[in-house]
Amino acid sequence: MYPRRKSFWRYGLAAALVAGFASAAEAQSRAERAEGYLRSFHDLRLFNGAALIVDEGEVLFEGGFGRSDFAEGGANDPSTRFRIASLTKQFTAALILRLEEEGLLRVEDPVGRYVEEYPPEFAERITLHHLLTHTSGLPSYTNLPGFMDWEAATPFSPDEIVALTWEAPLSFEPGTDFEYSNSGYVLLGWIAERVTGLSYEGALRTYVLDPLELRDTGYDHALWPPEGHAGGHTRNLVGYRPARLIDPSVPYSAGMLYSTVGDLARWATNLFVEGGLFRDPETLARMTTPGLESGAYGYGVGVRTRDIGQDRGVRAIEHSGGIFGFSAWLRVFPDHGRLIVLLDNTSSDLGPLVDGLTNLLWGAEAVRPKPSIAERLLPVVEAGGVEAAMSRYDNWRRTRPEDYDYSPGQILRLAGHFREREPGTAIAILEAYAAGTPEPPAIRFALSELHEEAGAPDAASDHIREALTYNPGMPRLLGRLSDLGVEPDPALRLPIVRLEPENLSLFVGEYRIDPATTLTVTLEEGVLMAARTGEAAFRLLPQSPTTFLLRGSAVQFVFEVVDGVAAAVSVVEADQRLAFPRIGR
Repeated sequence: MYPRRKSFWRYGLAAALVAGFASAAEAQSRAERAEGYLRSFHDLRLFNGAALIVDEGEVLFEGGFGRSDFAEGGANDPSTRFRIASLTKQFTAALILRLEEEGLLRVEDPVGRYVEEYPPEFAERITLHHLLTHTSGLPSYTNLPGFMDWEAATPFSPDEIVALTWEAPLSFEPGTDFEYSNSGYVLLGWIAERVTGLSYEGALRTYVLDPLELRDTGYDHALWPPEGHAGGHTRNLVGYRPARLIDPSVPYSAGMLYSTVGDLARWATNLFVEGGLFRDPETLARMTTPGLESGAYGYGVGVRTRDIGQDRGVRAIEHSGGIFGFSAWLRVFPDHGRLIVLLDNTSSDLGPLVDGLTNLLWGAEAVRPKPSIAERLLPVVEAGGVEAAMSRYDNWRRTRPEDYDYSPGQILRLAGHFREREPGTAIAILEAYAAGTPEPPAIRFALSELHEEAGAPDAASDHIREALTYNPGMPRLLGRLSDLGVEPDPALRLPIVRLEPENLSLFVGEYRIDPATTLTVTLEEGVLMAARTGEAAFRLLPQSPTTFLLRGSAVQFVFEVVDGVAAAVSVVEADQRLAFPRIGR
């Protein structure tokens, strides 16, 4: 551990990053809170790795937690090298921009200018800018059915990976929408090789890593971790096991770099604060400008403003990463002299931890982690069965709501423990949870897979249909239903849209169902609600300015608007349609 506050000058932080000074006592207190907060996650097995936090231009905390290899017993520390997964993308983006400064390419050029064999249908429509901003519409090879399950350990060349999706239909016309695509970043690495005559690793070392003196960052060629590198692990309910292998050629320029917390802090400082890598300051501005006006992704980094503590519109540059056995997060506040680097070798979800540390830097309240309900329920399942465990779960969630993490992910972890050896137990756990909490799509998706594996395709498709009634239009659910050979109800194909309260207020009123029954539509905290006479109200989910889905069903309510006022509402179910006039227009 490193409890004392250290100068960050040895990482190359310029005076521009220093936003002010806190008293020594305040700094020590904040450092202790940060270390204590990190440890609270580690103690609950929610973080195992290394962290570096900079506050007002100085290192607030730098240290490691847990083991770098659970078999060999090595400890994580600030010098431990971790795979950084998709944090690789910002390095690839910076490389492309450096090559543009060298006159070797232009980001506005079409892909076909550098890859002559690229399919003609797309070669001139997709530009390097589209690839950098994930606005190309190019499907990601990592989303191909079964690819990450069955082919991730197979060696590929960059052109072979690119060819996996280059003839697939685009998700949208390039430049019109955002869809995260690892294929696009592999293509960028391949283009860098072509224009430089170097390997991706060689080009990155020449144009990016060496100029910034990043000695502990590089391309990870190893199937097994060499000395000084953390081994990847996955956490289950009883311990850790080695992560699945992935061939280094598969993530390539989209996700196969390694680094340390110190190198990443040095990188963030030199690039995002000082702009030291680029010759032209405008280059950094382009890298950190969203590719879409309404978007939040620049070149290889997320770019957004957020409200933290008492500050409004705080500018943040960040990216997360995840690969078999590893998680990473880099969040930089370039205008405040603050940054957070987290590297983990147990596939932990780092989002809650980085958000809590962000709040601590601003003196705001940080949410403490809660113990896993899945770990608590495992011995109950093994001793008393699923019914006893889920009864205990329901009771504790009602009477002890703050004691455990009761999220759907915990139930998935509990079911996952039994999936391979006792699939019936896994199904029973998820079915019991879904009976009381039907909304989470991940639960239904897992049930669908389990029922399909058990030879019950009807039950598999029923769960996806049910999930769509709460999450209409969700692409993953629609794709799953298509894989099962089932057509979804047309009402469930439309996604939820956002409507402002003033648009929703048009529909508030009473509608005549029959002489003794009315449908009353109200607006409650920005949500449209409807109720039949004498019955409980139900929620209406907007699918268009006038079409709403009855939550938890495939029934639509379609309003007829005349002269700016709803004149009637039609209830549509399958091919049946009943219209009800508004009372007292």
